[in-house]
Amino acid sequence: MRLILSLLAVAQIRLARHDLARSDLLMREADEAFARSRRRVGLANDLARRAGFEVRG
Repeated sequence: MRLILSLLAVAQIRLARHDLARSDLLMREADEAFARSRRRVGLANDLARRAGFEVRG
């Protein structure tokens, strides 16, 4: 019984490590996407100003 529980514990630890690595990757990708979005909003505001529109914010 102890052997089975030990194997299950090891399997759970491996799955948890995989989940942590995946969440780190997703967090980095989300940060990069947020930065791209901010740059695009800035570019859109610049273009709108050049076109003569009033830009809020």
